[in-house]
Amino acid sequence: MPVSNVATSAHIVTIRRDGVVEGYQLRVNGGGPGLSKFFAAKKLGGEDKALRAARKFARDNHLPKTKPRGGSPEGRPMRTTQVEPGIRFVWSRSGTEPVLQVHATWRLRNGTPRHTHFSVQRNGAEGALDRAIEARISCGAPQPDRKKLLAALRKMLRAAPAPAGK
Repeated sequence: MPVSNVATSAHIVTIRRDGVVEGYQLRVNGGGPGLSKFFAAKKLGGEDKALRAARKFARDNHLPKTKPRGGSPEGRPMRTTQVEPGIRFVWSRSGTEPVLQVHATWRLRNGTPRHTHFSVQRNGAEGALDRAIEARISCGAPQPDRKKLLAALRKMLRAAPAPAGK
């Protein structure tokens, strides 16, 4: 495995088949072609020796020290991916011009967060809002108060930020 000069992370993953440890894979920068190396337990004389070989290889190649496994239980969504259900309005930059977008967020029945957004510039204020509402209710989310949302959207449009170049 050619080791990159820009290794920002390295970690060792246990590879199992039917509950039996087959070996350990050292992954550099998330792994991928040419960025991982496998240490077979059978070939190296057992699980412990394979793990030691993976750690020694990482040390000898000056890869960042691997961190102990932690985090949340399997299947639980990461905190950074969780979104609050609802509809909100967000200004984003498209070149030099600010563009207002209507963001719709919701959760599926299994708790998986989902989102979409629609540009007011492309769809018009009411069109973007209607599409965002439709996206939410098509997935089982409750019907929001359209009149209240449209008033808030128009208020955001009146308070538009100035273009960057002016």
